[in-house]
Amino acid sequence: MSPENYPRRRDGSEYYSNRKKPFIKDPLSGAERYARDKDGNQLYPNSEKPFARNKHNEEYYARDVQGNEWYPLQHGKSVIIQDTNGRFYLAKRSDGRERYPRDAKGNEYYLQKDGKPLLLRKANGEYYLARNRKGYKLIPWNLLAAFANDNEPFLFTKDVLGNNVYVRQSELPQKLSALCNCVCNILFDCPKALSALGCCLLKGF
Repeated sequence: MSPENYPRRRDGSEYYSNRKKPFIKDPLSGAERYARDKDGNQLYPNSEKPFARNKHNEEYYARDVQGNEWYPLQHGKSVIIQDTNGRFYLAKRSDGRERYPRDAKGNEYYLQKDGKPLLLRKANGEYYLARNRKGYKLIPWNLLAAFANDNEPFLFTKDVLGNNVYVRQSELPQKLSALCNCVCNILFDCPKALSALGCCLLKGF
């Protein structure tokens, strides 16, 4: 049996015909395959079910000519493969680096598991952070190490113990005020500390 082929345009690119099941199958393996553009990049159909299935009947991502998997978009947002148990399967670059999905504004975002962000890994196994559409890294924790799922910017600073922390922008004045009150209470409760502060202030003049 000769393999079925997608229809082609004049430039050699394949396209999906208007039929109920968009994918064609390999007659030997039974695996579905994606149509390709003139450069050889695999394409998704304009369908509610955009993923083709391999010979094991598992959904898989389309790839570009470099072998990088990529997400299809629905309403501008990345669509992610998910099995019947709710487990996500992420697209990967050709070197094995996992890819963050993007929202409708073009920002990468974190998937959540048990209320915590899922940080993805580079090819060498190291975690890396998602970025917004301008290329800035997105910090998924607030000052209390809780997952931040809003779009408010976070500022890098240090706490009173010298630890690196990220503070929600609107919280910064409150944190500074609380810190000042804490320091003032310590100073007035401890005469030696107050005296030391006075010496430091005098040295500044």
